[in-house]
Amino acid sequence: SSLSLLPLQINQCESRQIKGLPLLRPALVTMSVHHSAASMKDILVPEASEFAQWEAEGVASDCPVTAVIPTWKSLTTLDMSRNSLQCIDDSVKLIPKVEFLDLSYNELTMVENLQHLYNLIHLDLSYNKLTVLEGVHTKLGNIKTLNLAGNQLDSLSGLNKLYSLVNLDLSSNKLAQLEEIKNIGTLPCLEKLSLTGNPMCIIPDYRTKVLAQFWDRASEVCLDSTITTEKELDTVEVLKAIQKAKEAKDRMASSEKKVHPLLTGRTRAAARAEMSVRIAGQKLQLKGSFK
Repeated sequence: SSLSLLPLQINQCESRQIKGLPLLRPALVTMSVHHSAASMKDILVPEASEFAQWEAEGVASDCPVTAVIPTWKSLTTLDMSRNSLQCIDDSVKLIPKVEFLDLSYNELTMVENLQHLYNLIHLDLSYNKLTVLEGVHTKLGNIKTLNLAGNQLDSLSGLNKLYSLVNLDLSSNKLAQLEEIKNIGTLPCLEKLSLTGNPMCIIPDYRTKVLAQFWDRASEVCLDSTITTEKELDTVEVLKAIQKAKEAKDRMASSEKKVHPLLTGRTRAAARAEMSVRIAGQKLQLKGSFK
């Protein structure tokens, strides 16, 4: 089918005026739609307006269905950037083969329904209105490239289980706390990370403090498109050592709390002081016995 060779581009058209899109479902491989759609449904299932209940072909449904819609069997690249999309609706069930999805420059506030895209590898959600990413790993299992630049994120919780992620762009968000990097510090495949334009970038030694949170993989991560220097790696080693010491101290403190759960802060401090006095006394006695 010669159609499979032709990328379709739609720009500045009212989606209702576009006729014949469903005919392209079997063969179209690449589609770009800009300044034309208020929803993904308008483009992916224009006939939805005619049916009260529809379901994607091959998807089991619990409720009565008035239409079974064929999937876009060949579509692997969909670019719907620069529209006025407010949500990622369930019409994505119709594009199960998509590997590249660009939804940048829209009005999205949530990451939803993407669990239907088993083949999705590259996702661009930059310049939307995202504020939280909670549970994103349940929807983006095999993602390698994720662009979240230009949103309103102040937390990275939700990214900690994206184990396939290689490239992550978080530039121009509201990330202010270095603690947030812990959420991505254990990702085993991450190689490129961009954090430029976040409040945390003005923290002194920001680069080494971020890289130190990648532990043994610090030398493998390229931060803000800048190769890490040997000097930075030396500093990272020092920061890691300090962090390990702090964690060991915290563990000891928490085990002490478990031993004395009933002691208040004041009595606990008193008990510690008493113990150190006792130890000092024992040392003095020992010294005296050696004279």
